[in-house]
Amino acid sequence: MQSFVDYFLINELCRNVDAYRLSTYLQKDRDGKLAMGPVWDFNIGFDEGERIPSTDWVVNYNDYVKNDPWMVPFWWDRLLADPQFKKAVKDRWNFLRKGELSLSTLNSVVDEMVTFLQKNEAVQRNYSKWDQGIGVNYDQSVQNMKVFLAKRANWMDGQISGW
Repeated sequence: MQSFVDYFLINELCRNVDAYRLSTYLQKDRDGKLAMGPVWDFNIGFDEGERIPSTDWVVNYNDYVKNDPWMVPFWWDRLLADPQFKKAVKDRWNFLRKGELSLSTLNSVVDEMVTFLQKNEAVQRNYSKWDQGIGVNYDQSVQNMKVFLAKRANWMDGQISGW
């Protein structure tokens, strides 16, 4: 169950619209239990997927998009209706918010990635290849990421505390 809880939390925090329905993998070691993961494919995460409101769970995708060939499987609704699963989500969220998913840690991770990408000139290479006159401001994008993470985490705090 822990892998399903972690999968839910990280994809919801990042608002990964492809989660649950696309780019989703389950794994099972021989004689092991079924597990979710790995998480990946965040190209329409972090507030880039406009198909659902930013103040709802991504797992509720089917409530907003009716004619998509890739819908969220029914068993996510069943998991979220299960009090044991919701308690596990709540306990894990509250634990992570004190450490790995605290606002200061999230901001530090963003800053570390910014330093890494700039130091390795990945930012410059990206914009020289892909900036087609859009006028994207990297520093503003970094700030937007921090604001997004703070807002989303605070929203999740409020939602999960009621569970």
